[in-house]
Amino acid sequence: MIKKILSTCILLFATSAVTATPTFFTKEIDNEYRALIKHVNMMLPETNKQLLYLPSFYPFSLLDVRPTKFHSNKDKQSFANFNFGVFGTALLNVNEKQLNNLPNFSICKKSKCQNERIKLIKEFLKDAAQDIDLLIKSNDLYIVQQTTPSVYRINNTFYSPTQLITYYPSDKAGFVPSADYQLVKPNEAPQMMALSKITGPLRAVMSKHDVAAITKIDEESVNVIFGGISDNHWGVVLYHKATVPSSGDYNHLGLEYDIVKQISHNSFYYQTN
Repeated sequence: MIKKILSTCILLFATSAVTATPTFFTKEIDNEYRALIKHVNMMLPETNKQLLYLPSFYPFSLLDVRPTKFHSNKDKQSFANFNFGVFGTALLNVNEKQLNNLPNFSICKKSKCQNERIKLIKEFLKDAAQDIDLLIKSNDLYIVQQTTPSVYRINNTFYSPTQLITYYPSDKAGFVPSADYQLVKPNEAPQMMALSKITGPLRAVMSKHDVAAITKIDEESVNVIFGGISDNHWGVVLYHKATVPSSGDYNHLGLEYDIVKQISHNSFYYQTN
């Protein structure tokens, strides 16, 4: 499988068949990304099943790689599309047209589906208000993501029943996940398991309402991401203190707002694209 992923990566670097190679890929960043590809090969067994690894591309999951040291929002968004093109081509076992259409499934332009989404958001907030408040007040938590009840992410650590893997940002691009990581068993990491216990109620509510991830924006506001792939996210920003952003503005992840609808005086629904 490593040959398949590496050959896909080389092809994409040389052509624009799926996505153009980012202009900001220096030799050092290129090496960091290729090292990450090798690591992903070790983590994910080869399969011929279509879309088996699609949940790994959801926001803040294993293959939703974030360049945390990039400064340009356009570079961040460009990389999101590039990364999905590379790993999607190698791992999802779909053709180019199908791959290009996958991120569009999270796009909602009509008022009816937007209102349905806002209704889902309000239902989630009724159940999760206290747990989100605990997340905001905690100095130890900034990302909570859940793929399944037993496979999830807290901060930069990915949890499974048999191991915990903590990722450290790569040197130049700040990739997370990256090829710089530490593996431990659950019984060897009491502090990490304490965070698992603390976030248990919140993750249960997230599972009930199909919330992909929650991440802090700053000390007061949070981004609740219900779904999305690549640079297409939708969700709600809570406890927002500044002016509500407009279409064309960028969020804290470097993704461009496509649709913004204010829900309350300090929260708004959004879609990026």
